[in-house]
Amino acid sequence: MTSIFDLYQTEEFRSELRGCQIFRLKYPRGGHYNDGFELLGELKFASGEELLKALDVLGVNYRVHSEKPQVWCPPPLAIGSKKYWVEYDSFVTCFGFKTYVKVGTCEPLLEFNFNSVSWYEVTLEDVKRAASFEKALALHNLL
Repeated sequence: MTSIFDLYQTEEFRSELRGCQIFRLKYPRGGHYNDGFELLGELKFASGEELLKALDVLGVNYRVHSEKPQVWCPPPLAIGSKKYWVEYDSFVTCFGFKTYVKVGTCEPLLEFNFNSVSWYEVTLEDVKRAASFEKALALHNLL
């Protein structure tokens, strides 16, 4: 019986992953009961304004608050000379691809988790979807 780790060592899997520009395979750090492999992609932005524009292009629903809202939000994001809290939907469909999005506000960035079957394992199909998603990002001038 082969393990999921064996899949990650196959030439097909490694070749597909090498073709990705922003996605990488995150290995479990160990010691955590909920730690597993993740297929993560990251887009960094020069400013908070650029990050919000990207959310618009991606179709991610978000709300900007000038005061800290009652619901959980990441630390405030600098937009111009002011700081705002960004409340957003994490489970989204961007350009037809289902993904989990995390907004980074200390450093303006978006992180995409492309695990589709399990929070703990990455499939070859996940990597192929990530490569196709990157093409969509490029078509929309986000890559």
